[in-house]
Amino acid sequence: MNRPLPDHASAPDTRGVPLDRVGICGLRYPITVLDRARGRQPTVAELSLSVGLPPDVRGTHMSRFIEVLEAHRSELTIRSLPDVLARMQERLDATDAHLTARFPYFIPKEAPVSRVPSLLDIDCAFRASRRGPHLDFTLEVTVPVTTLCPCSKAVSDRGAHNQRGEVTVAVRTRDFVWIEQLVEAVESCASAPLYAQLKRADEKYVTEQAYDNPRFVEDLAREITLALRGLPGLDWARVSVVNHESIHNHGAFASLEWTAAGDAAPCHPPAPAESTDPASGSAAPFGVWLRDQRRRLRLSQREVAARLEISGSFLSRVESGEKRLSSAALSRLAPLLGVDEETLRLRAGDIPDGLLERIAADPDGFRRWATA
Repeated sequence: MNRPLPDHASAPDTRGVPLDRVGICGLRYPITVLDRARGRQPTVAELSLSVGLPPDVRGTHMSRFIEVLEAHRSELTIRSLPDVLARMQERLDATDAHLTARFPYFIPKEAPVSRVPSLLDIDCAFRASRRGPHLDFTLEVTVPVTTLCPCSKAVSDRGAHNQRGEVTVAVRTRDFVWIEQLVEAVESCASAPLYAQLKRADEKYVTEQAYDNPRFVEDLAREITLALRGLPGLDWARVSVVNHESIHNHGAFASLEWTAAGDAAPCHPPAPAESTDPASGSAAPFGVWLRDQRRRLRLSQREVAARLEISGSFLSRVESGEKRLSSAALSRLAPLLGVDEETLRLRAGDIPDGLLERIAADPDGFRRWATA
């Protein structure tokens, strides 16, 4: 007759020390990730599963984590995580349950000139916790980008040094967010994005794109944070940028956390129809005015850039006063902002031909009127 085997994990513990997390880690497991273009994308994740342990219990039953996973093998997705965590709480008799999944995600990209296709791999992570009935979920992506040093560009007679940057973004939102949305927000703020495959014409394009869009690591962290604020239902974001310097033996980094509740000003503060420079009382530069109008209408940089058929990084430089919009872009901008096109072009310093002709016909009269 077989005797029952002892269950040491369930034995009482008298040391009175609770453990925040006890579980398994480093487990590779197939999962399915929601893909914006293709619906679903299978991948392999490295999982960590844990529960909180009360002070009067010696240990937990590690095999039960695998048991829960096996029960959800065909449906382990972001949408099934709440059920997985609830089952962990039930099966391991725990108040708190935690699951972290790290996995590669592949985004199809076309080279900017040749249009040759390739896949860019993005390191991603889900972090989910359930404390009692309350669920917390964080989505994290690490996006590789190119950055070019503004100082190097300013002081060098030939070229400027650039480097590979790594941007890690983590967000909590009340609405669903695609991985692709986070990647696009990051890439729109970089000097240039990365591609797995480039032909010579593409290399020329991205090199010149980076040269036209210099970014300090501080610039990148700030611009990405502003871009993320356009996401629906964003409650919290953490942005960490590391540049692997090409002419130093050290890296450069910048990071910050942002919360909607802790922000001193709303994400998109209302702006008057005509912004002014508080220091001088005169009209603000066009870029500042444009940024205020965009935020008043609750439009992200990425949304406006797409409507104007320019890059998000170029629009960022317009708002910072480094670049100017073309007449064609201003024509597309006017209906988006709901303003008269001729008035908008004047606001941007782009004087319509008809008006230039009138000024040229009576320059003295124009000067008297302008300085009155």
